[in-house]
Amino acid sequence: MKKILVIEDDEALNEYAVRALQNADYEVERAYNGQEGVEKADSFKPDLVVLDLMMPGIHGIQVCEKLRSNSSLAETRILISSAKGYASDITGAREAGADDYLQKPYKTEELQRKVADLLEAPQTNGMIKDPAPERAQAELPRTMIITGEAAEAATAAAMGVKKSVKVRFWGTRGSCPAPGPDTVRYGGNTSCTELRFGDIICIIDCGSGLRELGIELMKEFSNQAIQAHVFVGHTHWDHIQGFPFFTPFYLPRNNFNLFSVRGAGKSLERVFRGQMASDYFPVPLKSLSANINFVEMEAPIQVGPVKVSYQFLNHPGISIGFRFEAYGKSITYISDHETFSRLNGKNDVTQKQDEMVADFAKGSDLLICEAQYDEEEYKHKKGWGHSTFRDVITRGIDAKVGHLVLFHHDPLHTDEMMDAYLDECRELVRQSDSKMILTAARERQTLEV
Repeated sequence: MKKILVIEDDEALNEYAVRALQNADYEVERAYNGQEGVEKADSFKPDLVVLDLMMPGIHGIQVCEKLRSNSSLAETRILISSAKGYASDITGAREAGADDYLQKPYKTEELQRKVADLLEAPQTNGMIKDPAPERAQAELPRTMIITGEAAEAATAAAMGVKKSVKVRFWGTRGSCPAPGPDTVRYGGNTSCTELRFGDIICIIDCGSGLRELGIELMKEFSNQAIQAHVFVGHTHWDHIQGFPFFTPFYLPRNNFNLFSVRGAGKSLERVFRGQMASDYFPVPLKSLSANINFVEMEAPIQVGPVKVSYQFLNHPGISIGFRFEAYGKSITYISDHETFSRLNGKNDVTQKQDEMVADFAKGSDLLICEAQYDEEEYKHKKGWGHSTFRDVITRGIDAKVGHLVLFHHDPLHTDEMMDAYLDECRELVRQSDSKMILTAARERQTLEV
């Protein structure tokens, strides 16, 4: 009897897959997260693994890479399953060592047929090479990073303390910079947002706006050391193109933690090292004099009193949003996300995943949310991984947020167009009887939460 391991964090989908495969006379084991799946695969030695892509902890691509690096699983087939159907995700899964890809929702017969075909066919991917060695993460004298029970205790303590919580936008544009006279008010730099929780500095994304933030921090701190925590939602160009131009990275007195999840096929550090390779930039990553600690998140973390959690989003590649909680305030950041039910149609799977995103932002004092297209634009750009204004208004209302900020403006949307879109969106909020405040992010604008 062939053995199959199902690794799926959604209990209902896990049960559905297990039953479907048991009814087809397979011996089936299950796991509910990536780490548990890696451990069970090593002991169970399955003939095939059905693997979810977006899971808490280590995601499906990481699991796939770990399985492929285990020589005792050389003959194991891997079937990745996800509601994400972007071509880049399918390609990324195959490059990580998956034998095939099955998009959710699927019928029992589809899963059974796909599994039977894979077990009969020759394996297509085999073993992957060991990744290039990474430099050891430095032990740096910086704000404490903690997890687990200590993190929960720190969060509870911080929520009872009142300190200033501020947000400042340094880059509000999506896809590519759009400088010029038509974008003066809303801004032309790509994604970069600064959060201040008392004295703690958090920076979200490293688009071209990061350069101007760096100049401002140099003025503010003068000859003093800068300590900050940088969070990168994903590593497409518009979210990292300012990284090499951030002046504080070049001074040895400064300390930074840079957080994200591991990418598809390479570590977080390797992504930035590649960006600064000699073909693209004259200064290599190793020449940055500041202490930069690359941290791949696998669970919520605590930066001093600030709890930071993350949620996988629907965008080509590995992409996450962040939620920050401290001093009785909560800020959620969702950039580059396409509503599941708009892309793949309404069904139990897509509606559940849309609800997960809304639940992640539930009750936020401030939700910064990408809204790149109007309804007509979306008709031509469906599948590009972005939301419409209407989608985001619905998401904010469903999540019962206090203040929704439209963000990641399309490069073609002028100041005049953004004014008109904002008026239309405010009318939608009024019609819903929601009390939610609605604004659109403007470069260098500061909000007190």
